[in-house]
Amino acid sequence: MKKSKHQEVDIPVTPMLDMAFQLLTFFILTYHPAPSEGQFGMNLLPASPAIKMDAAKAPDTKTPNDSVPASLRTITTQLFASPDGKLGKVMIEENELQGMDQLRAKLKEFLDPAQGDLFEQAVIQADPNLKYEELMKVIDVFSGLKINKISFAELEAGVSL
Repeated sequence: MKKSKHQEVDIPVTPMLDMAFQLLTFFILTYHPAPSEGQFGMNLLPASPAIKMDAAKAPDTKTPNDSVPASLRTITTQLFASPDGKLGKVMIEENELQGMDQLRAKLKEFLDPAQGDLFEQAVIQADPNLKYEELMKVIDVFSGLKINKISFAELEAGVSL
């Protein structure tokens, strides 16, 4: 048997390192991270009824309270934030409530079928310091009670708990 000679293969490492550093530099310089979700600014639209008074009525739409103006068929809710951004005091019309359970109970009372369909839409006036998660919980309560026409407004700076 013959002994085979081992040949060393010379791999040029310098061009590979050069290319790796060029790619690394390119991605570092062109990367622009999106702002994190907790830091976006949100301006709420001004409060206005979801139904225009002069709009033409859809042919299939059945509204039992046509004699009552849209502004009177709108339930106004004010949401106040606690210092940590959670839901604090809730005002429905002139009623002061604390927490989601009282809110749900009072809305069920207002939307009792025995009284007829008094309210078709809602205006939610939210404290600017209220966390978005808390606002979504309130919207879920309204949606669960079949109020899907919801307008939003921001509470004025002077209004507080």
